[in-house]
Amino acid sequence: VGWAEPEFSNMSSSFSVSGEWLPTSLQISGSVSSSERFSLLLLEFGEIYFEDFSAIYYPNAATEEESIERKQRGRLKICSQSILFDPLDSPAPVLKIAYRDCKKVHLWKKESSKIGDNSFTVVASQVTEMLEGGVISPYKFIKEERRLLFSLNYGSIERVLKQISTFNNAKLLPRADRNSLINSIVQARRSEVSFNTSWLEDLYEECVLETVGEKVTPLVSNPGRIMLTSSRLYYQPFNNVEVDPVVKLRLSDLRHVVKRRYMLRHVGIELFCKGGPNMFVVLSSSQERNELYEKILRQPNVQLHHFELEDMTFKWQTRELSNYDYLMYLNFVSDRSFNDIMQYPVMPWIVADYTSQTLDLQDPSTFRDLSKPVGALNEERLAFFQERCEQMSGKRFLYGTHYSAPGYVLYYLARQAPVYLLCLQNGKFDQPNRLFHCIANTWKNVKTDHADVKELIPEFYQPPGDFLLNVMGLDFGVRTDGVRVSDVVVPPWANDANDFTKKCLEALECDYVSERLNQWIDLIFGYKQQGREALKANNLFHYLTYEGSVNLDYVHDPEALAAIELQIKEFGQTPRQLFNSPHPVRLVRTVTKTTGGSTQGLATTVDNNSSSSSSKDQDLLDWVYVSPQESQDGPQHGSAAAGLEEKEHLSEEAPKRKHSKEEGAQQGIRLKLEDTIRIHRDAISAVKFSQDGRIVFSTSQDKTLKVHMLEDKELLRSATVSNLPLSSLAVLPGSKVVLVGSWDNNMYTYSVEYGAVTNSHYAHDSSVTSLCWRENTLATGSWDSTVKASDTT
Repeated sequence: VGWAEPEFSNMSSSFSVSGEWLPTSLQISGSVSSSERFSLLLLEFGEIYFEDFSAIYYPNAATEEESIERKQRGRLKICSQSILFDPLDSPAPVLKIAYRDCKKVHLWKKESSKIGDNSFTVVASQVTEMLEGGVISPYKFIKEERRLLFSLNYGSIERVLKQISTFNNAKLLPRADRNSLINSIVQARRSEVSFNTSWLEDLYEECVLETVGEKVTPLVSNPGRIMLTSSRLYYQPFNNVEVDPVVKLRLSDLRHVVKRRYMLRHVGIELFCKGGPNMFVVLSSSQERNELYEKILRQPNVQLHHFELEDMTFKWQTRELSNYDYLMYLNFVSDRSFNDIMQYPVMPWIVADYTSQTLDLQDPSTFRDLSKPVGALNEERLAFFQERCEQMSGKRFLYGTHYSAPGYVLYYLARQAPVYLLCLQNGKFDQPNRLFHCIANTWKNVKTDHADVKELIPEFYQPPGDFLLNVMGLDFGVRTDGVRVSDVVVPPWANDANDFTKKCLEALECDYVSERLNQWIDLIFGYKQQGREALKANNLFHYLTYEGSVNLDYVHDPEALAAIELQIKEFGQTPRQLFNSPHPVRLVRTVTKTTGGSTQGLATTVDNNSSSSSSKDQDLLDWVYVSPQESQDGPQHGSAAAGLEEKEHLSEEAPKRKHSKEEGAQQGIRLKLEDTIRIHRDAISAVKFSQDGRIVFSTSQDKTLKVHMLEDKELLRSATVSNLPLSSLAVLPGSKVVLVGSWDNNMYTYSVEYGAVTNSHYAHDSSVTSLCWRENTLATGSWDSTVKASDTT
């Protein structure tokens, strides 16, 4: 994954890792245009939209004159499983006629008729009416025989009738033959469409690669041509459904280029640009995907800084990264995407109390047990799952449903994304009693219902929580208790939706959760996700939800393939596994009392219920600072850390800091070891004090610069400065600016105040090995055997 160097917040309602280029929720339009209501969300899953025609629809009437008077101008859409008519500038509904409901399609002719000869009729047993007046509501299924008369304003009626008849007749074929026929039509049409080079921004752009792929958005994939040039990536759809005829991404704006799974196949790439837009594309094979990915990264205009999982985990442990931001990052690198609702980001239930008047974050009973999956929170229900699992033959599982699936995501987002819910549920809202109505009731259901083990989505931790409000005034119906479903009912401890999401975020970031969040990460992203550890943790789901469980490329039976794809689409997918051993715990602030007074710092904590702690915790701290002490009484045994009398929140299982006795004296000054702190993961190359001696700066071959406060024992800054190891540093007067030398031949200027690299300078023809600053003069040394002195006045 290519990551630009970010700034992090300790409390955030947005994904601060994202900066400006990562979305933090489902990217949707909340309204429907009355002039153009058609979208791919009105089609069946996998249905292909080919083209449209300007047409007139003549509704049934007693006389032809009346039918002409009520005529509707609009667009006739030809698709692989249906035809649709979208009236323009009219409140009349969008009409959809599925080929399976078509009884007859034929040319219409009538002598002395005022309706032109360029017309045809469709006789159907059912017609679906959608989005009447632009109002989002359940579709109307008119189950009665109707004759629909359409007249083309332009185009050949024979050509249109031939297309419709071909698709209509295909419904009689076996699935394999029908799919083969449609695919042959698709391939023939695609071969006729080439990329329109007039859309190129620069005539001097060189074509690097041209291929065919699909642009993925929630519940929809739209095929088109993809062209990579020396400066841009273009996507040109085969149809006209997109807002823009061509999507253009400037390569110099790319911040992330990420390989993605789609339908459990490694065929996707998601691209993120600074300032937007982002795009998820799917290719026909992993080989084609890899070729596009590699050629994008080879272009000189693509500048991506690499930020590894290990670095992000370290930032989370040292509290540079909030719990929310870290979970969002883990979702991001485990193939979860807001563009793919089948792999929507997943977040944990944190609070377990939705009935009290106040939310007490000091009371452990307030919180859900993060060491258990939702399905194991109720012992009685878990016993049922375990008994059922033991009686299974073949591949066993505990839970037949998943903690994250499209239906669950849209259950939560019904008020924000109703068109998506209608698409997923065949044009219907759920029964009022089953809709998302009350937070407390939903929590009760996930603990007791045998078919409900769902977790949460990021929106629960994103104030102001508008997804809980029925701002569109949607008619969800009335429950059996007489209550109309509208805004979601929040717990008594929340004043409104905004207050609810703020308090959820506060609970997520509290110390109690911070000390235990690693246990939930083990279940969702880590070593307890699958296999024997998952079974021991009561965390085993249906095998088709796991990566690598099935290779769709080798499923040749169309019926079996359709069944597997439906399972993947509707029942959820487990994130890609990120950790194969227990996730390290988070460092928490600890009060230490010593013989010399009290200091405050970071310590590792391990919850007593945790199965094990990671050996990597000991590797978090990596440099030593000592204080010179003039001694007249001989060697001093012990140190501030060795004289530790009390350490709050530190369990017996926590790794202890290393201590040593007094070192030897040199030149009359004895060095007493104050503390040993490992904060780097590789050899340290340089250590410098600030001007006042209160701060220590260090660089390492792990490519990071660390800034540590001695008095508070607090890590102030941690920055990955270069893609190669760092070799040297110099602290400028005032200690607000640091110069850093690197093996990449550059010298970097780092602002401690802003926490960012502000400038870089090509210093030598080989690696910079040393830096020295004195009285406005900078000297640099290098492996190229040269020393350069520069006057900076």
